[in-house]
Amino acid sequence: MGGLLLIIPFYEATSWLRFIALAGFLIVVHNLIWFVRNSEEILYDIFPTKHKREKKPSFKDQVWQHVSVALFGGGLIFLIFQMDTIENMIEEPRFWKSFTLVGFVVGIISLFLLKLSRPTVFQESGRRYAIIFGFVLGFMFISTSSASYLNSLYAAKNVVRSDFIVNDKSSGGARSKAYWIFIEIDNAKKRFKLKRQLWNQINVGDMVVLEIKAGFFDYEYVQKIELSKNKISF
Repeated sequence: MGGLLLIIPFYEATSWLRFIALAGFLIVVHNLIWFVRNSEEILYDIFPTKHKREKKPSFKDQVWQHVSVALFGGGLIFLIFQMDTIENMIEEPRFWKSFTLVGFVVGIISLFLLKLSRPTVFQESGRRYAIIFGFVLGFMFISTSSASYLNSLYAAKNVVRSDFIVNDKSSGGARSKAYWIFIEIDNAKKRFKLKRQLWNQINVGDMVVLEIKAGFFDYEYVQKIELSKNKISF
């Protein structure tokens, strides 16, 4: 809260006062890192379990802990492979909100059913922590990545080609080999990732053609971007 109170009044400052906002940001980041590192201890202090660390945990209980790790890891890997497709959706923010919420609800329901069927799983602090976050985040990752995959796999066959003006372009610099252009669609600036060769050919103010398809869940996505032959007329 202290960090936020420093950020809010000075986040638009252009003089030396902007460093006050920067200090507030560093305070917030420091405390978030501390919270993540100590979240298991905090959870145990508020809601203590029967065991903090079991000396001889049940094999079946350990299996569920490994399942949670597999859900988290598998879901994260699947999501990484789908990130380019998700980033090329026209309504990307709405897509994230919808399907992460679905995954969150599925994760909570799964934890509730696991609690009813095998309550001993939650009697050890470290295992409880891993299972709760593994199930919730894992199902959120799986829900989002699966929806993206199905949305593009069963998309409509017809393609709509439309011309748009490039408002801006940027790259990740030396540390990242990512190249983006920015286009205004439906009164919102949208970022698209390109290969370096095409990115070098496009300048700010150029026209580009977007090939847009309607996905299975009615989320439109751009499957191809190319330099338009049309020119802007004034």
